[in-house]
Amino acid sequence: MGGSQYQAKMLLEYLAAKDSYDIYYLARLVSDQSSSQDYCLRRIAVPVGVRKYGEFMDTFDLLKMLKEISPDIIYQRVGCAYTGITAFYAKNNNKRCVWHVAHDMEVIPFDRRFTRNIVFRFINKKFLEYGLRNASEVITQTQQQADYLHQYYNRKAGAVIPNYHPFPSEKIKKNEVITIVWIANLKPWKRPELFIRLAKEFLKIENVEFIMIGKPMGSVEWCDEICRQSSQVKNLRYLGEKSQDYVNRTLSGAHIFVNTSEQEGFANTFIQSWLRKVPVVSLSVNPDGVFDKHLVGFHAGNFDNLIKCVHDLVVNENLRNSLGEYAQRYAKENYSQRNLEKLARITLNEG
Repeated sequence: MGGSQYQAKMLLEYLAAKDSYDIYYLARLVSDQSSSQDYCLRRIAVPVGVRKYGEFMDTFDLLKMLKEISPDIIYQRVGCAYTGITAFYAKNNNKRCVWHVAHDMEVIPFDRRFTRNIVFRFINKKFLEYGLRNASEVITQTQQQADYLHQYYNRKAGAVIPNYHPFPSEKIKKNEVITIVWIANLKPWKRPELFIRLAKEFLKIENVEFIMIGKPMGSVEWCDEICRQSSQVKNLRYLGEKSQDYVNRTLSGAHIFVNTSEQEGFANTFIQSWLRKVPVVSLSVNPDGVFDKHLVGFHAGNFDNLIKCVHDLVVNENLRNSLGEYAQRYAKENYSQRNLEKLARITLNEG
């Protein structure tokens, strides 16, 4: 699952532990084998054929499911047509709908760049915009998202709540080989090809390895090409899709985390890395200027500087260690269980 799903899962488990709520988790990607003792998992619809291009095609399925469940509160995360559908249901049935922004692009007007699925994207965006205007409460991850929400849609965020992660339970022990990690679902805007290109720049440096982890989610042809390119780089291993536990264990032994995305919300992998004393080098994204304000890594800004930042961390053990130590303290103070508790209070309308 992606970071947003992981955040939602932790919220559900937190609420389920209180034993005061009947909880339902509704999603498209729920397999027949999925189950939980803490909450009821329900699949909204199977995204096959043209359905995979737009959640708005699930409108009647989702409305029917909501009518059957009759929830008092709906928490919806990841901006899409479901944002509008759940807000519509709540507004017309005197229910509470909380929408949690998961990505900067969700609170920015429609990207009119032409693509083959532009019509589907446009309709999904209109559903989303209805939802962000009519949800009972909107929560953002960053102040930048809150600013976008107000600038483009004249709505104030009810709260800005950063993501949250538990403190590592596994032992943090760094590998003997300097390990540089890239973790994300494989999508074009995540730009994994730049990480492959980065690995090539370090082929002549001994005792350095590059690891890519992520589920292929782009077109089959594009994902096959990424796999082909990665297999030709001797110091790079692409491991495919892995569990959160596996990801965390990998980061516990890693030295540097690299992000090459065009844009993000607030990457959960940043927090997971920092908690495990791994400084982050981000090519493009710098949420709320975190790399300018805190010694948790570097915002490269361009590919040449990305190479330099990674190289500096590879050759300077003291720099790596000092940034890693600071990053862990910073993450522990700012992305802890307290954020989860605050989110639960606001979602439940408890102040």
